[in-house]
Amino acid sequence: MEEGTAISPGAPGPQAVLAALALRAGSLVTTSQLVDGLYAEDPPPSARRVVVNYVHRLRSRLTPDRTPGGAAPTEPLVIESAVGGYILRLPPDAVDALRFGRLTAQARLAAADGAPAVAVAVLEEALGMWRGPALAGLSGPYADTQRRTLTEQRASAVEHYLELLLACGRHADAIPGILRALDVHPYRERLHGALMLALYRSGRTADALAAYDRARRVLKEELGIDTGPELKAAHAAILAGEAAALSDAPVSAPLPAAPTMRPPVTETSVPAQLPAPPADFTGRRDQAAALAAALTEGTHAVAVVTGMGGVGKTSLAVRTAHDVVESFPDGQLYAELRGADGAPVDPADVLSGFLTALGVPPARIPARLADRAALFRSTVSGRAVLVVLDNAVGVDRLQPLLPGAPECAVLITARALTAMPATFTLPLDGLGRRDAVDLIGRIAGPRRAAEEPEAVSALAAACGHLPLALRVTAARLAARPAWTVAALLERMSDEARLLGELRAGDLAVEAAFEMSFSQLGSAHARAFMLLSIPHRAEWDVEAAAALLCLPEADAEDVLEALVDAALLETWAPGRYRFHDLVGVYARTKARTGLTAAQRREAVLLALDFLCAGVVSAVEETQPLGKPLTSTTHPRRTAGPDVGTGTVAVSWVGVILPALTALVEQAAVTGDPDAVALSVDILALMPCFEESVPLASLVRAAGDLVPAARAHCGEDIIGTAHYAAGVIHRKHAAFEESRAHLLKVLELFGDAPSVTDTRRYLAVLFALSMLAEIALECGEHEPARAFAERSVALAEATGDRRLTARRRTVLVQVEVRDPGCRGELARIGAECRALAEVFTGDEDREWLNTVMMTEALSHSYDGRHTDAVRRYTEVLERTRVSGHARIETECRYRLAEALLAAGDTAAALDHARRALDGARLTRENLLMARSHQALGQALSASGGHGEAAGHLDRAAALYRELGLRADAEAMSALTDRAEGAADPAP
Repeated sequence: MEEGTAISPGAPGPQAVLAALALRAGSLVTTSQLVDGLYAEDPPPSARRVVVNYVHRLRSRLTPDRTPGGAAPTEPLVIESAVGGYILRLPPDAVDALRFGRLTAQARLAAADGAPAVAVAVLEEALGMWRGPALAGLSGPYADTQRRTLTEQRASAVEHYLELLLACGRHADAIPGILRALDVHPYRERLHGALMLALYRSGRTADALAAYDRARRVLKEELGIDTGPELKAAHAAILAGEAAALSDAPVSAPLPAAPTMRPPVTETSVPAQLPAPPADFTGRRDQAAALAAALTEGTHAVAVVTGMGGVGKTSLAVRTAHDVVESFPDGQLYAELRGADGAPVDPADVLSGFLTALGVPPARIPARLADRAALFRSTVSGRAVLVVLDNAVGVDRLQPLLPGAPECAVLITARALTAMPATFTLPLDGLGRRDAVDLIGRIAGPRRAAEEPEAVSALAAACGHLPLALRVTAARLAARPAWTVAALLERMSDEARLLGELRAGDLAVEAAFEMSFSQLGSAHARAFMLLSIPHRAEWDVEAAAALLCLPEADAEDVLEALVDAALLETWAPGRYRFHDLVGVYARTKARTGLTAAQRREAVLLALDFLCAGVVSAVEETQPLGKPLTSTTHPRRTAGPDVGTGTVAVSWVGVILPALTALVEQAAVTGDPDAVALSVDILALMPCFEESVPLASLVRAAGDLVPAARAHCGEDIIGTAHYAAGVIHRKHAAFEESRAHLLKVLELFGDAPSVTDTRRYLAVLFALSMLAEIALECGEHEPARAFAERSVALAEATGDRRLTARRRTVLVQVEVRDPGCRGELARIGAECRALAEVFTGDEDREWLNTVMMTEALSHSYDGRHTDAVRRYTEVLERTRVSGHARIETECRYRLAEALLAAGDTAAALDHARRALDGARLTRENLLMARSHQALGQALSASGGHGEAAGHLDRAAALYRELGLRADAEAMSALTDRAEGAADPAP
């Protein structure tokens, strides 16, 4: 009792009887029940007399005599005798345990009615009644049972109290209490879940994830059990940053319901159903601002956020909804439109929840969907309510959930939502690089980002900047403090295990994609897998139709269906691409969903389509196109329409990344047909070196040689060496290129028959390139010998154009040979004669080349003004013809001629522009020459410090190419420039 005179019931035996009567106050407690409560299995024969004696002693103590200065209890406790037992009569609040139960039930009702602050105050009063362990010192089975029950009730009340603190937004206040409770009850999952949410909502995501790991470890190691589904769901939600799953509801079921009836909700209820915003929300400032403006400006606002699984749609939607909550004072409704199994939720059920939250009594909610929708629109009429519909599936399921009131707004998230009459649509992509790195740091801890910034940036890229993947990898790092970021990145570099690495606890990136894939029909699922087999990230309709063996219109329908399923992205009409991780997922599905023969055929079809396009581009742009393509591997597809002229060349530049990936894939798989097709493609690609950077093909060309040796015949092997030699010629090392080209001569002979087109052209071009390499290395005699052999081989055909090109290579050797300085006039005249041939044949590329050779002869002859004039003429021609590489070479040679002519300012301008162009080609020799020209021009203008940097870079590039003499000359010029920049005192 809380007031009046304290009364002691005496010894433990009477205390136990009093406890049994008090806990069932107002009800009959039989003597047999009291005996059973005092004794275990074998009560003594005198047990009933003992109970009677205890009751007598209690009666004498519960009605004390009035003493001077004392006061009797305001309402005495009375033990009444009844048939078979006793009844204790006492005031309603005289038993603390019963009052505690009533207070917890009152708190539960307050919480259910949306008054968490009231519930907190009631529970504080209830928990404040405890002074120590329940029924301390009492013995007997009944006391033991009640002690366990009351202890459990107290623990549940503590859990509920702490969860209500979270509901009130007092996240930091709840943490110390949760930790104290866990010290007493380390196995209670609700407490672990409450701690996770409190930490997360306090902005301590890494600590929240660590709390889950501790919970899992305690339960596993000490009890041998796994965490329950509610705790796993909370962990997954924190990883994913899904605010919907991190609402203020408790982690598990609330306290048991009491028999007290809940009062009806009035129709003036203001719902506030928004989940808590993600504590680690990162980036998306512009998108959030645009979304907020769309919801608050105008009437009948319907904003839709779309994007692939894991891209962070829900996080953005909930964050933005909280930002605009003041604009919707009449309430905010929220519904998750997918069930736990991914199936769509019945809109009738959603409307039932909305109507209840808006104060409509359950008895007034109609049965039919249409009637519920009408009542919903009527209920919100004239009110400003925000409705958030998360993970929508299909417009038909959404329509009943849309309010009609102009003051209301709707925010929808969906993977894809076609035909939705939205006032604003926001397609969501992955995070930017900086935001992706920031998100990893927030979850894994700032130390990781500070210690390994480059590895963290690479990890973000490996995750495709997809928020879900970023969260998973960061969570793995947070749970593994001994791991380096680089170590995890290395594990993720293997595509076969990548998706397995993107898993943390019950959260997996693969599961987000699986939900979309599971909705596909068989035909679309097969197309999705087939499109992923060729390592090609981007597709157009023509290429996809060739791979899928469908008419283009049907192929486009398939591609659009995959876009609607959020498994493909489109950034322009007719253009589609895989997100990197979706492509990996698709290939994983294809390994079991397609046969080996289907996978092989997909690669061959994709290669053949590109090969057919390259063949067409060669034939449309090269004067010798037909002979060059006459031995190309047989076609399986019609190929694309590449256009003519510069359009065809542009097409080659566009498909270069896809072509590179496919050729590298063919080299790895070793399929003979795929290798042969890839070799043929690479053998033709040098036709476009003037306009298309071929540096990306260096590795593929090198890999194809051993693949051809292992799986193909001599013709393909020799062609593979030719392709590797020509592609390595200006992009890698000259000696490696020379070795490949000499191997061509070894396999195909010095003078193959003209009728054997493949071998003949390979040898002809190999001789010319060997001449160029020898010339760059300063080996003039071998260069002349190779060039003369190529001329003789060309003359045997009687083809004037082919012979003129080979003679141009020969005069290039002669003009740079110091032994031919007395023949410069003859060389110039021959250049002009060759120019007439190329002009008549409209061979623009070689016309530009021979004109530059003539200009070079003028420079060596000391006629620098004539050289400048000729180079300028070539420069004007290349601007029209689109020969970017020749334009770059012309500029650095023009800079050299201008410098010799004394025009330093013009030389500087052209040298800088030459370097810009060389960087685009990524051709080492061209970049080295351009750095050299710019360094020399800078030195001449007094910019010695800047000049030294360019000359040093030129020296490094020459060393990579194996041009030692050039490298040494540049090093000497660098030393001279550095000395001039910092003269000794």
